[in-house]
Amino acid sequence: MRGFLLVVFFALALAGGLYWRWRRKIAAEVAEGAAIDWARLSKNEPEFLEGISEEQFREIYARVHTPRFPGYALATLTTFFVSLPFTLGLLNLLLWAGHETGVIPQPAEVVRYVNLGEAQAAQSWQCGPDCQIYVAEAFSGFYFFFGVIAAWLVIVWFFMRRYHARRPGYLRDEIIRAKQ
Repeated sequence: MRGFLLVVFFALALAGGLYWRWRRKIAAEVAEGAAIDWARLSKNEPEFLEGISEEQFREIYARVHTPRFPGYALATLTTFFVSLPFTLGLLNLLLWAGHETGVIPQPAEVVRYVNLGEAQAAQSWQCGPDCQIYVAEAFSGFYFFFGVIAAWLVIVWFFMRRYHARRPGYLRDEIIRAKQ
C-alpha cells in the first residue's frame, strides 16, 4: 500500500507541476487578451469602462477567461488519493464496530446459517468449511468497495458544487457588477 501511495503522490506532484506551468502560460495569454480588449473598449466604449481602472479590468478579464476546470479536476483527484487512507481507516473502524456490536455477523455464523455448499450446481466458490469461512470473511470487501465509492462521490459532489457556485458571468456582466 505504501508503494502504491508513493507512486500516486509522485504522479500527483508531477501533475501539479505541469498544471502550474500550464497555468503560467495561460495567464500570459489572458493578460495579452485583456490588454487588447482594454484598448478596444477604451477606444469604442469609454463610458462603459468609466469607474474601472485597467488593473481592475485585467482582474475581471482573468476571472472570466481563465479556464477553471483543470484546477478543479486536479484538486478532486488529489483529494481522492489523500483521503484514501483516512477513508479505509474509517471503513475499517466501522467494520470493527459492526462486528463488536453484532450488527455484522461473524464468518462462522454466516457459514452456519447460509448454505454455501452442498448445492445441486456447484459454484467455484463452494468448498469445505474452512474455505467457506474465508469466503464469508471476504464479504467485508463489498462494504469497503462501496464505501470508497461513496466517499469519492461526496468529494466529487463537493468540488462540482463549488465549481458551479463560483462560475463567473460574461465580461460585460462582471464589469457592471464591479461598478456597483
